Amino acid sequence: MPKQAKAEDRIGLVGLGLMGRGIAACLLAYGFEVVGYNRTARRAKAAVAHIAESLEELARRKIVPRSRLKGWRERFHLVKSVSELGQCALVVESVAEDLALKRAIFRELEDAAPAETVVATNSSSFPITLLQAQARCPERFIGMHWGEPAHIMRYLEIIPSDKTSRRTIEFTESVGKRCGKEPTVLHFDIRGFLSNRMMYAMLREAFYLVESGVADVETVDRSFRNDMGWWATLAGPFRWMDLTGIPAYAAVMEGLLPELCEQKAVPRLMQETVRSGALGIANGKGFYSYSRRAAKAWEKAWVDFTYDIRKLVEKYERRVKL
Repeated sequence: MPKQAKAEDRIGLVGLGLMGRGIAACLLAYGFEVVGYNRTARRAKAAVAHIAESLEELARRKIVPRSRLKGWRERFHLVKSVSELGQCALVVESVAEDLALKRAIFRELEDAAPAETVVATNSSSFPITLLQAQARCPERFIGMHWGEPAHIMRYLEIIPSDKTSRRTIEFTESVGKRCGKEPTVLHFDIRGFLSNRMMYAMLREAFYLVESGVADVETVDRSFRNDMGWWATLAGPFRWMDLTGIPAYAAVMEGLLPELCEQKAVPRLMQETVRSGALGIANGKGFYSYSRRAAKAWEKAWVDFTYDIRKLVEKYERRVKL
């Protein structure tokens, strides 16, 4: 590793799958040195090509200047073990949602890295309290929940527990800001964090509406897209109530909230869809059916939309100085 790199600019990554390689591309695009480890060497090598494509796209779309990407390959290092991440200021774990696996990785990191190294998990659901329960230095552990695609989205949730130090929180937030994110820092640890709790409440109600026969999947999607999807990138729920009149929402809540779904089990339709082997556009089989051509078209539309919406949101943020 280049000795001239500043210690605080060296970030480690454990896991170079879909999320890991996106995080790597984001860090590299904003000048960090990245040290990556993956248990499967083949996936680690494949990540290099994906990262190169992502960085090229960021430059082509004018998200970052092309000049900033020069020499990125010299700033990206693949290592063969977790123990080689000990010189990093921050290590982000981004492996499968397996509590035992994550804890094992955390134990290895504690053995390899000095106490000042911050260790973050990209878990999308596990409370950080569970992951740091057996840690020798729990104050350096934190949740760092990235969105997908990680190299484009400005979304980033930072989740401390009551044992996480102020230094850990501030350093993690500073890394996020340097990466062009708009970090959301929670006051305390809670399962699902902020965005997932709101999203899964919505998903539960969407399944209920389909399963109870109110509407089919396509109709629910259309209604959501043309209402909440219309305003949600400009304003969150509280800003939206400010913009459209608060008292009306209180009146609707009184009668509607008692009628909303409170089911705790995984919805029947979801269970049946998973049992059928559906993976979505990955195998053309989901809540909709996709030809290979349609799946590729949707995938491209999602990427294009993500870039376009980022630029649009930034434009309106400047206008209202959010």
